[in-house]
Amino acid sequence: MFDTTMKTAAEATLAQMKQAFQGFATAPVPFHVPPALQDFAAYGAQTAKAHLADAEAAARKVAVGAESLSASLAVAGADLARTAAAGAVANATLAIDAVQHVLAAPTLQEALQRQGDFLKTFGEVNLARAQDGLVRARDAAIDGVKAMQAEAATFTAGFKAA
Repeated sequence: MFDTTMKTAAEATLAQMKQAFQGFATAPVPFHVPPALQDFAAYGAQTAKAHLADAEAAARKVAVGAESLSASLAVAGADLARTAAAGAVANATLAIDAVQHVLAAPTLQEALQRQGDFLKTFGEVNLARAQDGLVRARDAAIDGVKAMQAEAATFTAGFKAA
């Protein structure tokens, strides 16, 4: 029932619009758009174009910022990867040197002492390396968050202006 009522109302409205357009088409005097209305439409179109240009500029600025942020995050990730690789090489070198040092011990007691010293040094070096890596990761994350906040502010300000 509701559908039928809506259909009837829509048909009646369309019939009225059709009748109005037919009246314009058969009018003996051409219908001219007033100059003020033309000026208003032209001004609206120019304003819309200007806002669109502003929005495009803001979008391009955001894209550049996102590219910069991505590059800085990639650099930070590469730095962490290089540090991890260097740490692995340093650990392997330290272990090889320790094996040579332990095997060169004149007595079993001295070999055990050298092995203990190696384990202590190995632990200290890796603890320091891990702490340094965590500090670097934290700093990179903080810098990334700050950059994202700055880009978000730029993005928001750019589109508010547009």
